[in-house]
Amino acid sequence: METINENQLLDKKIRLLKLKQSNDFEILRDQFNLTLESLKPINIVKESIDDFKKSKEIKHSILESTLGIAGGYLARKMIAGKSAGIFKKISATVIQYLVTNFITNKAEKINLNEKDI
Repeated sequence: METINENQLLDKKIRLLKLKQSNDFEILRDQFNLTLESLKPINIVKESIDDFKKSKEIKHSILESTLGIAGGYLARKMIAGKSAGIFKKISATVIQYLVTNFITNKAEKINLNEKDI
């Protein structure tokens, strides 16, 4: 067996460390490029839209809100009509608020009951 002197051993370790450093740098550069690409505004918007498409909770929430607002609006229009006095307008606004909250709360309860089944 041949003996390895300390200088040869040191040179070998230096080469291994340089290879490791080069490899780590490549990995770091690739990760940087991936991060840079994911932070572009168009990619952030695309990811948000994909998340929205996949999320049933958001869809249900928007549906509940839309139903509530539409129901409240219709209630207001039925009460106030086109030409109404100040008292009728105020009472129609209050009823619109109450109907909107009622429909939204009922929709949430129905949604929760569906999840339990």
